[in-house]
Amino acid sequence: MNTISKNNIQTNIQFLVTKKVTNAHGFLHPHVLFDKIQIVATYPIREFYLHDIPNITEYAFQMNKSARLHDNLTIQAQLIQHDEKTVKVSIIVTKTKKKSKTEEVICNALFGFPLQKHPIRKVS
Repeated sequence: MNTISKNNIQTNIQFLVTKKVTNAHGFLHPHVLFDKIQIVATYPIREFYLHDIPNITEYAFQMNKSARLHDNLTIQAQLIQHDEKTVKVSIIVTKTKKKSKTEEVICNALFGFPLQKHPIRKVS
């Protein structure tokens, strides 16, 4: 049985924008966010690998809005696709709007990881 394609594997991580990761105007540096979501993208697939997770082979990244100092972001990573050659993880970064209490999307990304001959643990 192919366990990955049967389970909905999702991870939510909180990320607070601090002065250390912002520019002089209080905006989050995009490269800091990209580095963070690259790491979070490995979380949904980590438990299935017997060895180190391979490097990302493909990605798409779209920045929709800017995050500011003291924003509390939610980074959501979800395993969305698995076939014989790749595993794909979708990332959505959101923040809560203060007045309306709704979520607005800051950025989204899609990361692809290669599968090797026997990279996945058998899960019972």
